[in-house]
Amino acid sequence: MFVVAAITLPSLPRILESIKVRGAAQELASFYQEARMKAIQDDNYYEVIVTASPAGAFLDLGGNGVAAGNPTLQLPAAVVLNNAGAPAGLDQKKLGFTPLLTETSVMFAQDGTQRPGLAWNSRGLPCQRPGATSICQTGIGWVQYLQYQGGSGPVFAAISVSPAAKVKTWTYKGGVWQ
Repeated sequence: MFVVAAITLPSLPRILESIKVRGAAQELASFYQEARMKAIQDDNYYEVIVTASPAGAFLDLGGNGVAAGNPTLQLPAAVVLNNAGAPAGLDQKKLGFTPLLTETSVMFAQDGTQRPGLAWNSRGLPCQRPGATSICQTGIGWVQYLQYQGGSGPVFAAISVSPAAKVKTWTYKGGVWQ
């Protein structure tokens, strides 16, 4: 028993950190799905805007970029929504589409202001408005990376949204996205 404990104890913090980042990714993926369903129900397009501090997201029902009064999700304090520094590998070959990153996507909100984020159209498909007067165009997909800043270094997870609206969570283990 002591040998097994000596082997597993050093990796226990890393395991707990992986569980926390995976849980945060699943929460954000569920929030994306809720936003998708709201767009379908309301027969409208809505954008999910990612917030850096505190880490989370909100569904911009009013199209004005303000979180107040809108459905929001706040993630645990140690979780960071940031694509910078994420391990490579979630690319066209792995995903089956060329992903946009939520922080750098070009999205014009309903009020005509450019704000990066992920949007859903009234049919529940991911879309992007490339201009203030453009319709929300489909055929695109996103990836959002999550990092858990733990004591043993960052742990990564990701959420992909395919052009066909498939939302999937990914974890980075042993140098591979799974």
